[in-house]
Amino acid sequence: MSSSKKFEKRRKYEPACSGVVLYLGLNKKYDHLLHHNFVFSKDPHEEFDFIYRQGKPAPDPTAYVCAPSISEPQVAPPGGEALYILVHTPYLRPDHDWSKMLPEYREVILDKLERTGGMKGIRDRIVCEASLTPEGIHKRYRVLNGAIYGLASHGKYLGAFKPANRSKDLKGLYLAGGAAHPGPGMPMVLMSGWIAGDTVDNDHQAGQLAGAAK
Repeated sequence: MSSSKKFEKRRKYEPACSGVVLYLGLNKKYDHLLHHNFVFSKDPHEEFDFIYRQGKPAPDPTAYVCAPSISEPQVAPPGGEALYILVHTPYLRPDHDWSKMLPEYREVILDKLERTGGMKGIRDRIVCEASLTPEGIHKRYRVLNGAIYGLASHGKYLGAFKPANRSKDLKGLYLAGGAAHPGPGMPMVLMSGWIAGDTVDNDHQAGQLAGAAK
């Protein structure tokens, strides 16, 4: 099999999940919140089934809630709060129109925070708001279908492994970023760039790039 055929065959990776982010400015904080908080779904198996198998937003989602004024009071007016709320969703599908889906899912998220997170009356405290959806992530950051963790790592053979920083199929092709080794997240992406750059330098020093440059 030619190197190009091998490369195309490897392009069947599935994107990881995406997410909806709500940025909420509140005129009154919730005293029980810490800097980092999780509001969990009642049934994680059902939640994962919706996200990963059905490709639909989970009706009972898990939410990560960040209340940064606990550590940095300057990020919000006195007595207020600047919440960052992340809920995982499926990666962007062709039938997803988040301009229509977001208003309804926003209510699902806020209901969840009120019901499980002890954040009663949160709608009345919102004075400013912004949001980010899988569609927005896809367009803004140019990541595959809005996948915030690069390529999916589930499966019998993938596990936690990402594609190597040196392509096995195309000489002179090097990979860096959240979808390459060692994985997503700012520290990991910086490490990925460092590893890829170091690999290029080592290959150049060993004279292995001469053929690829022609």
